[in-house]
Amino acid sequence: MLLVETYFIWFVCYSVLGWVYETILCSTLERRFISRGFLNGPYCPIYGFGAILVIAVLGDVDNIAALFLSGVVLTCSLEYVTSWGMEKLFHARWWDYSDKKWNINGRICLLGAVAFGSFSVLLIKGIHPPVAQLIGRIPRNFMHYGSLFLFLLLLVDSFYTILSVSDFDQKLKELSAEIAGFTDGALHRYAETLKERVGEKELHEKISHAYERFRSRMNAQEHRMLKAFPAFRSMRYNKHLQEIRAAVKKLKERNRNH
Repeated sequence: MLLVETYFIWFVCYSVLGWVYETILCSTLERRFISRGFLNGPYCPIYGFGAILVIAVLGDVDNIAALFLSGVVLTCSLEYVTSWGMEKLFHARWWDYSDKKWNINGRICLLGAVAFGSFSVLLIKGIHPPVAQLIGRIPRNFMHYGSLFLFLLLLVDSFYTILSVSDFDQKLKELSAEIAGFTDGALHRYAETLKERVGEKELHEKISHAYERFRSRMNAQEHRMLKAFPAFRSMRYNKHLQEIRAAVKKLKERNRNH
């Protein structure tokens, strides 16, 4: 039992470190604060799972090159499977490397592989030994109740998150149907062929109202999810979502200029 609890505490630690890394990286790239992670708390479980996988499988590997290459295979496999599983479950992608060179189906890419391989070496040779030593000093009773508390916290967070975003695809479907109702099935055709009849202002107003109604139906978790993952896209209704986002952005810019 103690071994299981120890591994779980390691998992939590590296999930938090992964969240810190992702948040700093994405906030820097987007030039605004982005709290990364599918769940609400300051942790990214995929990093925790990846770290435990590397520790369990590669913990005794001494050769740096072998450790790097094996880390690439393990972590990229985990990222690929996670991306595929979340897409099948929620009909959406949270990250997409299609614009990166040497990617596989947009789920993993060479740059990420190099980063995760390097992290694997750093984890085994530098980070984990002192972390394991520090956690090993935690009193047994505190370890037991602390791991139980953290497990329940993650369980509740996971359950709440899955319930909150499970109907997001349905909301996008209804949004798509609404847009199709006044666009004859394609927003760009509406913009080009009906522009003279309804006028540019009315076009933007209709788009904006549809988008705002959609946003008003979104719950807090869905808002946080879209903010945390700027590259988020629906696999079935992404066209209307992205076109409406672009149209509303133009409308807001126009309003600021007037």
